[in-house]
Amino acid sequence: MSNSSFSFLASESGHTLDNPKKAPWKILLVDDEPEIHQVTKMALSRFTYDDRALEFHHAYSKVQAIEILKEIEGISVILLDVIMETDTAGLDCVREIRHSLNNKDVRIILRTGQPSTIPEHEVMLKYDINDYKNKVDLTKSRLYIVMTSALRAFEDIERKAALISALEDLNDNLEERVAERTSELQLANLELIQAKQQIIAQQQSLLQSEKMASVGQLAAGVAHEINNPLGAIKCNFDVLSDYIRDFKENLTRLGTSDVDLDIAEITEILDDTRVDLSRIEKIVKALSIFNGLSGEKRATINLKKVIEQYAADLKLPLSVKFLLEEGVCWEVLCCPGQILQIVGILHKNAVEAGSDINEIELDVMSCQNSIRLSVKDKGEGIEQSNLNRVFDPFYTTKPVGQNLGLGLTIALVLTKHHNGEIKVESEQGLGSSFEVCIPKEG
Repeated sequence: MSNSSFSFLASESGHTLDNPKKAPWKILLVDDEPEIHQVTKMALSRFTYDDRALEFHHAYSKVQAIEILKEIEGISVILLDVIMETDTAGLDCVREIRHSLNNKDVRIILRTGQPSTIPEHEVMLKYDINDYKNKVDLTKSRLYIVMTSALRAFEDIERKAALISALEDLNDNLEERVAERTSELQLANLELIQAKQQIIAQQQSLLQSEKMASVGQLAAGVAHEINNPLGAIKCNFDVLSDYIRDFKENLTRLGTSDVDLDIAEITEILDDTRVDLSRIEKIVKALSIFNGLSGEKRATINLKKVIEQYAADLKLPLSVKFLLEEGVCWEVLCCPGQILQIVGILHKNAVEAGSDINEIELDVMSCQNSIRLSVKDKGEGIEQSNLNRVFDPFYTTKPVGQNLGLGLTIALVLTKHHNGEIKVESEQGLGSSFEVCIPKEG
């Protein structure tokens, strides 16, 4: 090659940055003359584009150029001599790069010292190159311009390729992403439903607590006010009964039989009244639970032994299953009388629900922070619309006079007294399950 191509060394220097921080642009110099490599590298030694310097790789033949392109990724620009080991080595190299290596991105700038060999216009049309320059015309300033234009074009190609790749990835994964997003929305919807159910349950619990507080104040007052006249009525009733008995004995001695029928009716009325007074007394006694809760103090008990003794003392059979959480004992601080009263009420309720006495189950569990009592029966069950009413005072499905309707109310009050909760699940025809959870630190 002619050394006249060195003329660009005499031209002006360009503006540069001394310490670019980004990765350099990879440039491949392909020429069979080492001097061309040296002067090109020297001319572009201070060139930068987009704060990135140049990193040079050198090939002295078409074969070396192809090998470097296979080994090194990301070469941006090739400065390629046309005539090397053969007159068409550079053009053959272009063809192999574009077709054999299928590299459409790298910018190729052909350089020749003999421009008349192949017309520039013909080369640009026939070969996929980006520029065709005479080495004599490549002053340092023009070399800067050519390199800037090539790198800018390569940068645009990279940016478009990245966008196309991202778009292809988006299209490929669109169905998966839609499924993931749908799953996320379904999970969020489920969480919202659960949160709504929890809020509803808390509202119902709060409403029940407020209702019980109001009923408790009223019941305590009513019980207190009824107790005094009830005591007087019972006392007078006993005196009246004695008078009637003495009167009947006197009539018998006198041999008067005309009033026997009247005496029999009076006795029957007294018996009915005694039953009604007894019922009133039971109601008042039950209502007194709201007034001081019997004053029982808490004590540390072995819950398992207490329940076992309770079951042993029952006249009816009761299937009891004890569950103990790992690392936990049966020692519990509570009001044992009230715990047994809760169990007794739930057991009695299960019997009255029509369940076979042999099918009633009591599960007792001691956990780390709570105790759990569960009574399950296979009785009539409760209508879903009535589940929220079963704890209301005086609510009962039994005929008038057979049930006070205060048992579950008292069980709820005693559970709340221990800062616990009581839940019920039921299905008509299959039975009911009442679960009491009482915190150990409550």
